[in-house]
Amino acid sequence: MVNVIIADDEEPARAELKFLLESYDDINILAEASDGEMAVRLCYEHKPDLIFMDIQMPAISGIEAAETLLNSGNPPYIIFVTAYDAYAIRAFELHAIDYLLKPIETERLESSMDRIRKLLASNIETSISVKAMKDMLGGFVNNRTGRIITVCKDEKFYPVPLEKIKYAYADDKKTYLVTTTGKFLYKNTLHQLEEILPENFIRTHRSYIVNIQFIKDIEPWFNGAYQISITGDENPVPLSRSHSKSFKEIMHME
Repeated sequence: MVNVIIADDEEPARAELKFLLESYDDINILAEASDGEMAVRLCYEHKPDLIFMDIQMPAISGIEAAETLLNSGNPPYIIFVTAYDAYAIRAFELHAIDYLLKPIETERLESSMDRIRKLLASNIETSISVKAMKDMLGGFVNNRTGRIITVCKDEKFYPVPLEKIKYAYADDKKTYLVTTTGKFLYKNTLHQLEEILPENFIRTHRSYIVNIQFIKDIEPWFNGAYQISITGDENPVPLSRSHSKSFKEIMHME
């Protein structure tokens, strides 16, 4: 039996992974963590064989939590769960730490579990170094220019450079990107997208993120809100009153 802990700050993501894992007869889910500190605490308490660790979590990140665990005695095996695109995945493939890309595919999960079962059966120590991984991810996160994400339209997938994105928005539990070449569906949440975007993308509304390089003008609207005109797009983007202060500071409007 493989004893498992799931660590992710988003409850729907934890529920999805739990649902997939419950189909395995040899997996026992011990506990769930909603942040990095809780993940470390639960690992010390329950001593799992394996933890599924989201990278972006409050308090401490999944990378920092992994470092803490790997520096302790008898750490669990760690599988990172990430929304990073294929360019980041190449970094994971260079190291001994496994990963799952959101949304999780059942075949990829099965492959990861097969690997874990073999490691457990062979009693290989979990003395995996995450320093190189942390350094690589740190440089990756701090240097996002030239990056590409994958979007879809009409059942086809397309690579889109981040600098081609005009704005993104959420509607009816789906995330859409409006780019210089059209509108596409992004398969992760707006929050997950925000985590990988560079600093020139600003949240203007709970459902909108804008690339400031495509802002044409900003027009006062009602009750302290604004409307943002986007270059080459006829649809204005809302700037809500709750986001206007930080937006004005970034744009030096005051």
